[in-house]
Amino acid sequence: MIHPRRILMIAGTISLLLGTAVVLTSYERPEPKPRLVSCAQMSYEERLGRDEIKHMASPEVGGMGMFPYEVTYDAPPGHTSRTEVVHATVALWTPHGRLLGSDRGEFGGELALASENYPAEQPKILYHANIEDLFLMNYGVLATTGYFHLSYDFGSVLLVTFSSDGAPEVNEIFKLPAGVRTSWVTTDDKVLVTTSQGTFAISSPTRIEKVRCKTRWWQII
Repeated sequence: MIHPRRILMIAGTISLLLGTAVVLTSYERPEPKPRLVSCAQMSYEERLGRDEIKHMASPEVGGMGMFPYEVTYDAPPGHTSRTEVVHATVALWTPHGRLLGSDRGEFGGELALASENYPAEQPKILYHANIEDLFLMNYGVLATTGYFHLSYDFGSVLLVTFSSDGAPEVNEIFKLPAGVRTSWVTTDDKVLVTTSQGTFAISSPTRIEKVRCKTRWWQII
């Protein structure tokens, strides 16, 4: 025969265990502090040693006049589409053509591929985004993006690869909490990107880590 008191004790114990489990599962540990790392930039000579042939110009000057191309803006029904000549803000040579990236601020930008017949042949638009920079890595080309306008602040990292016959493929491999403001290749061959929401180090197409940069030689990890 089971006594009512024993039933109440068992029910109370089960309730206590369930309550403890709920509290433990809902408890959120504080986010670990990002690692403190060296963010030293690879020298110009070292970058040349990686066969990175790149030209850049600030978006504030309208890009580089040496790399113009046309973009066509879609129009509402009943209106004519508008074509405009724009200029790349970054251009990177690859064995399959020259990648052109444009950043026109609030008016957008794109990533394009110019063939060996450029400028007689218009570049092929690969992706629509403001391109902050391009980096030739041993696993493909990384393109950093950023859009800043009014309350908008977003960005990502794209990976451009080429098939055996030179056909390009673009994939967004990392979505960032904010747009990329600056980026560079570090001395240990990682791409470092800075945003308003922190700094991130990219070591491969599948690995990105939020980090803090050493600012003094005596700082240690």
